[in-house]
Amino acid sequence: MYTELESLLHKVSYTPTSDTLVSVGDIVAKGPHKGSMAVLDWMATHNVTAVRGNHDEHVVEWYSWLQWVRSMHGGSKFIETVCTRWEHAQKHGHNDPEVWVEREIERDQVNKKWWKRIPKGKGWIMFGDHFEIARAMDQRMYDYLVSLPLKLHIPHAHTFIAHAGVLSSDPKRKPWHRKQPLANVPKGKDTHHIRTLQEQAVLTDIPPNNDPWVTLNMRSITEDGDISRQSDDHPWSKHYASDMGRCAGFELQDHRAERSKQLPCYPMSVVYGHAAGRGLDVKRWSIGLDSGCVYERRMTALVLGGELAKVTLGEEEDPSQVVLDWDEEDIGIETKKRKSLIKFGDNGVGRLVSVSCH
Repeated sequence: MYTELESLLHKVSYTPTSDTLVSVGDIVAKGPHKGSMAVLDWMATHNVTAVRGNHDEHVVEWYSWLQWVRSMHGGSKFIETVCTRWEHAQKHGHNDPEVWVEREIERDQVNKKWWKRIPKGKGWIMFGDHFEIARAMDQRMYDYLVSLPLKLHIPHAHTFIAHAGVLSSDPKRKPWHRKQPLANVPKGKDTHHIRTLQEQAVLTDIPPNNDPWVTLNMRSITEDGDISRQSDDHPWSKHYASDMGRCAGFELQDHRAERSKQLPCYPMSVVYGHAAGRGLDVKRWSIGLDSGCVYERRMTALVLGGELAKVTLGEEEDPSQVVLDWDEEDIGIETKKRKSLIKFGDNGVGRLVSVSCH
């Protein structure tokens, strides 16, 4: 993953002194252990702006658990002993940590009280990827990971950044319900201020957006309006696109909104990762950047600002037809670069750039 990150930053001509790099999360456990540690070390060293991903969260939890156990009498010895046993077991052909740990729990009566302190549930696999990263990282890396927020709000761009995404309305209610933030116009001094207040309400007044599990794991919405991490239900991004399509400005009156199903709001953008199985997912107001590097597909970046501020796109441009695999040596490079452009925000333009992962 580190090699691909280097290639991507080179391809977009990243300059730390003039560019701002933002990660949509899962900077660890998305490739070989060595690559995860290299990426984490680089991100922590340069204090790169990022949001926390679900894999990052598991590593933070394991690191905290290790520190907790080591703080107790005999805890460090237990960790050292079982780590040595696991390394020995690997040399003798054992490669499934979950199976090995289950067997150890059954037969290791001496350390029974310590084994019981391992939480049960998804992500709590001792000697799995998350555990090994937590065991290998230092305090500086932990401090960086634990400092990462779950969401970022960029008011001047009317944009959210979150690992799994952000909901624009509570799926348990109709979009025009009086408790939905987009159905209400806050009191503000001007349009920009009102938009900012409404966007803040989206983050604070929609119950699922206050649930860290949703922000880290959401992929779909069920028929009952529940949030799911599975990919076989209704993608949340389609729900988001439907809401954004109803935004008709703050001049829309309440009685007109319910009758016409339009909403008194302006669209807002969300950039996210997480859904590697679905691949690059570009819609007008939501951009899913995880293009499956973990599956040896591609690693993708969204580039904003700079020379792109001078570019305009016509209404005919189709965001689903973007071209990612261009190189500077390509014949017809300018045409390919043009096809990598997407509309972003109210009147802006972004460029999607990617590199191959293998």
